[in-house]
Amino acid sequence: MRVLAIFKHYPTLSQTYKENELRALLAGHEVRIASIGGSKAMYRHHLPYDMIEQPSDLDRIVAEFQPEVIHGHYLHQIDILHEAAEKANVRFTLRTHSFDVLGLDDDGLRRWLPFVTSSHCAGILAFPFLAERLLKAGYPEDKVIEDWPVVPIDRFYDTSPNQEGILNMGACIPKKNMPAYLALAKSMPERRFSLCPIGFNTERLQDLNRRMGSPVNFHATVEPEAMPAVYKQHDWLVYTADRQLASVGWPMAIAEAQAAGLGVLMQNIRPDLRQFIGPAGFLFDDIHDAKRILSQPYPQEMREAGFEHCRKSDIQRNIGKLTSLWMD
Repeated sequence: MRVLAIFKHYPTLSQTYKENELRALLAGHEVRIASIGGSKAMYRHHLPYDMIEQPSDLDRIVAEFQPEVIHGHYLHQIDILHEAAEKANVRFTLRTHSFDVLGLDDDGLRRWLPFVTSSHCAGILAFPFLAERLLKAGYPEDKVIEDWPVVPIDRFYDTSPNQEGILNMGACIPKKNMPAYLALAKSMPERRFSLCPIGFNTERLQDLNRRMGSPVNFHATVEPEAMPAVYKQHDWLVYTADRQLASVGWPMAIAEAQAAGLGVLMQNIRPDLRQFIGPAGFLFDDIHDAKRILSQPYPQEMREAGFEHCRKSDIQRNIGKLTSLWMD
């Protein structure tokens, strides 16, 4: 099918889930990408795309490409997808994430119901715990499809031994609580701590790291294809998050790390994270808790479980949940 993907800020390094999805779709579909707004942290090896700078740009792309289906990300973009689907007289699908759903109460979620219940909406993909929130807000059951993060697991899958080291990564934004990671590193000077930051407040975090005595080694920007090698240079992934904001969703890094053989340690901000981590990881409440867990070797049986559990996020296994909506 001819699929028009309407994305915001493509291609952004902290949003490689879009790239993962696009490349999986290219195996069986003709895909054209339209990006709204520029990228704040672009990676090099991305697919070709058209910029949408004004409404007429999208009209032109729809007229030229004549899509058979339209797809996009984030709940707050559903109005744009619906408008494009109306103009093309086709249906659209939408993949939600964490920040676009967690930040809304039931009334906020109901704001988008007219677009969800429209005949142009073929369905909305959501993490299982967020699908429950959408249904509670009144979204139709036949429009909400549970799905896991979109990760190309085979790229990261490697059962060989890992080097010793502790890793964190992601956008340097408040919800990731990376100062806590620096504090953890400072409390364990005998261990090697690394951080792969993505844009935003990186310089401010680097300054804090220097003032703390540089307990963490900052990587230069890492392109997506280089990340498997970075994982194998570590045997633990520590994923911090702000417990008050509690808006971190189900990070792809967890599944990627499990596929690469790392122990997983994630901040305990919500009960649903136990389902995501499964039998292959720990949740921690504070720095003292994290330090206690990291002081012991990662159990081999948990490492082995990770190689299987990560497959729940495999884009190759799950892409059919999206494409099947286009065939109904």
